[in-house]
Amino acid sequence: MLLVEKVIGNLSNTNTGNLSIDFLDLDWFDTGKTTLRKRTRAGQEIGIRKDSTPLEDGDLLYLDGERAIAINILPCECIVFKPDNFKDMGTICFEIGNKHIPIFINEEAEVLVEFENPLYRLLERSGYEPRREVRKLLKTHALRVRRHGNNYTRKITIK
Repeated sequence: MLLVEKVIGNLSNTNTGNLSIDFLDLDWFDTGKTTLRKRTRAGQEIGIRKDSTPLEDGDLLYLDGERAIAINILPCECIVFKPDNFKDMGTICFEIGNKHIPIFINEEAEVLVEFENPLYRLLERSGYEPRREVRKLLKTHALRVRRHGNNYTRKITIK
């Protein structure tokens, strides 16, 4: 078993040349785990024991002169929709958040959540025109609250 304690790079910014790349397939909800034991596509057993920084698609776990082992986040069935304005975005994200369902927002301002039929029907009834698609849920940690406290010092500007 290969023990990994930290990420050493990402495929997007590391030259792997003609190395053989073996992928460790993970579901999106496994990316935030600090301890994990899985097998790569080629059968290599990997043990991961790391800090709380979530794994991202393409993260390199192992690299030598012959091969690299990288993370592949598996696509899953999702609800995808795009609110018309910031008010709708805030309202629907608040409602989804109240159900404790993780929310993902991509660069195109689309909202993605793992498919759940009652939520899909609610979005349809509310006029949001949701679509059922298979997508990778990336940046799973982007909207997580890290800590609670009264010492918030950032200024918020509404334009």
